[in-house]
Amino acid sequence: MILSTIIPESLQSIDSMTWIILLSAAAIIAFILFAKAIKLTLKLAVIAVMLLLIAYFLRQAGLF
Repeated sequence: MILSTIIPESLQSIDSMTWIILLSAAAIIAFILFAKAIKLTLKLAVIAVMLLLIAYFLRQAGLF
């Protein structure tokens, strides 16, 4: 069986409910890390747009 070559013997004895819990925990951790990365990216994007708008309006006013 292909599964027996991929998963070591020590992990094959784990029942399906434990696998579901482990996979759910891994998915939650991945989602939290992704959300934090997106949050940082959005903050940086907002700052960049604000700086561009400031530069644009200063240029329109003839000060920059």
